[in-house]
Amino acid sequence: MRIPPTIASVHIRAPLDVVWRTFVNENGWDGWFTDGMKMELREGGSIFFRWVRKTFGEEVTDRGVIHRLEPMNLIEFSWNEYEDGFRSRVKMEFFPSSFGGTWVRVEDHTIVLTEKDVEIKLECAVGWGEMLTLAKIWIEYGISTL
Repeated sequence: MRIPPTIASVHIRAPLDVVWRTFVNENGWDGWFTDGMKMELREGGSIFFRWVRKTFGEEVTDRGVIHRLEPMNLIEFSWNEYEDGFRSRVKMEFFPSSFGGTWVRVEDHTIVLTEKDVEIKLECAVGWGEMLTLAKIWIEYGISTL
């Protein structure tokens, strides 16, 4: 069965370069979503995800790899490690809007073979929406809700 990708997007009232640097930087999304995220900003570079504040004090980590990096336009990476690879491939695209801001679009293709995989895909779908909303609040108002 073919499972469609999860797609989430948000409009952020800030210039493209500000939005890009908020999402694509060496410290990742630590101000507003993660706790100790690291990105090697190059194709083939690694990504390390870490959460503590959003997981009730339990440390949750994951890793990934960057496949494509087109500055100010696109970052594509795999993450959500499992037995012999990564469960998820994500493309994040950034577009200037005609009404003063930037669109961010996330497309997540997740491998779904079992009922547990469906659960993981749904949890990630919620997570992408939350991440984009928290980024919007962080960029537009300088507020972290963590």
